[in-house]
Amino acid sequence: MEGILPGWFQPLFLLAVVLGAIANNAMTAYSSGLALLAVGLRVRRSRSVALDGALGVALTLYALLVSNFLDTVNNMLELTVALLGPSMTIYAVDILWRRNRYDGVRLTDQHPGGPYWYRGGVNWAGAAALVAATAAAVLCLHTTLYTGPVAHALDGVDLSLPVGVLVAAGLYLALTRRRPAAG
Repeated sequence: MEGILPGWFQPLFLLAVVLGAIANNAMTAYSSGLALLAVGLRVRRSRSVALDGALGVALTLYALLVSNFLDTVNNMLELTVALLGPSMTIYAVDILWRRNRYDGVRLTDQHPGGPYWYRGGVNWAGAAALVAATAAAVLCLHTTLYTGPVAHALDGVDLSLPVGVLVAAGLYLALTRRRPAAG
């Protein structure tokens, strides 16, 4: 940026980058703290945000000081395919299955008996499909960090994404009992 920005503007630009990163990370930590609460962590919101922030700082320090940063990011991205493929598939299948008819007001109802409460507040069909599809995808992974037994048997062919997607979609549909009423 030194070649593009005038010298007097560089400190202002750096200040804007730092303040923007702080604002972005504060919102990200808050959202992630809420996600920890949503999955059942029974602590105050401030503690979940602090836990998430501490974990983020620890992982960042590890990535910067202990390991090769680019290798760590690359390894993480390679491995997230096994989780993100199935989770996005379950989300997409649910939208198609419901024909995108959600009741927005009732969607936020977190009380037992609500239309999206399922059993104990968990959509067990989605949870089971996610766990099974992620496990199937991990068996098919071929990365620099890990090679699953299926990928090894296929001489390094990585089928984690298609296997994860197919298992997630098929299992979620098989476990879902009936089409809900339109929102």
